[in-house]
Amino acid sequence: MIAFHLSPFVVLIELLASIGILLLLQEKRPHFLLRVLLCGTILVFMNFMWDLFVFDNLAYMLQFVVIVFAVLFCYKLNPISALYWSTAGLAIQHLSYSLLTLGINYIPGIMTSLAYTIVIYITILVCEYFLITRRFGKDFELRDNQFKLTIVSLIAMFSCTLLNSYRMNYSSDSDLIFVTSIYSIICSLLALVLQLGLFEKTQMEMEMSVLEQIIANDKQHYDDSMQNMELLNMYCHDLKYFLRRNADEVGSFKSQAEKFLSTFDADISTYNHALDTILTEKSLYCANNDIELTCMADGQLLSYMDTADIYAMFGNLLSNAIEAVSALENKDKRMISLTVRRRNDFVHILVDNYYDNTLSFHNGLPESTKDQPHLHGYGLKSIKYLAEKYNGNLTISADDDVFHVNILMPINP
Repeated sequence: MIAFHLSPFVVLIELLASIGILLLLQEKRPHFLLRVLLCGTILVFMNFMWDLFVFDNLAYMLQFVVIVFAVLFCYKLNPISALYWSTAGLAIQHLSYSLLTLGINYIPGIMTSLAYTIVIYITILVCEYFLITRRFGKDFELRDNQFKLTIVSLIAMFSCTLLNSYRMNYSSDSDLIFVTSIYSIICSLLALVLQLGLFEKTQMEMEMSVLEQIIANDKQHYDDSMQNMELLNMYCHDLKYFLRRNADEVGSFKSQAEKFLSTFDADISTYNHALDTILTEKSLYCANNDIELTCMADGQLLSYMDTADIYAMFGNLLSNAIEAVSALENKDKRMISLTVRRRNDFVHILVDNYYDNTLSFHNGLPESTKDQPHLHGYGLKSIKYLAEKYNGNLTISADDDVFHVNILMPINP
């Protein structure tokens, strides 16, 4: 029989609202509104065909499957991520429904109160946006190895659906309503905790993968830099020889060439080859860009570190400092100080530089001031990762207009 069914329609609206809030910041596919309209039409058509299903639960399950495909159709997500967000939305919908049921049955005068229903759902959706969507709901793709845990959450939610359907046959049993509502609330909260735990785990895996790739790239960069430095040393040696032999012929070019050679031949010797290489590289850049780089470093203190790790750590430290001072209009403040010294049984690495931004910190690291902060910040994260790799710690602070990066690592970790 073709007819409109109010109860399934209300559940549908609740579920779409919950999922819609979760997906608010996700990237949408082209012609998004047309896609939403098409999916909405299909879901409304299913409502009119509700009586064709022998069991309501089967209809609700099929409706959920259609919603998952609708999410996949409207948003740029992989199938597992579409299932993830839809399952999270289902958990929130069950939580809202169970709280509403408790209120209707145990708070006098609530049964006919539309205001109570609206307050419950608006409160849940607002909490959902601030606690989940703003924190996690952007540029998130679930990995294949997280599929099983998402299915566990989905099974828990469908068990609540079956339980709620069974409870409808005993609407006068207040004890049963109380127990099943509490059970549904607990299941929904546990499912949400599991979902958010999946997100944190996936984010951590993604960051570790990116950091490992950055360090691998830095190792390749170090190898390339070593070759380039050897070539430059050869060319500079030949150029010095040429200048001495042809001093009269080169004329005014001699002073310019000698200035370059003096810059290149700056006495950078920390007794650590990797540190010398990165310092020479950065010193040349600073000299050609009106940046004063001063360094007091005992590279022998870093002898227990892997060569590529030294290059990656100090390369990122100095690159971040150079980026900060390069943005300063006052050239007198384009100064960077690097210190590597022993402090008891620790090696203390300190980088100071001026900066021209208001900083806010999150988890001990300054938040990015760039337009897309989720795509940046891996430089400091890789430094933190490398410090912790050697049982050390990274602390960052800022006072007035000076930025301080401190790293303490045990000399014999």
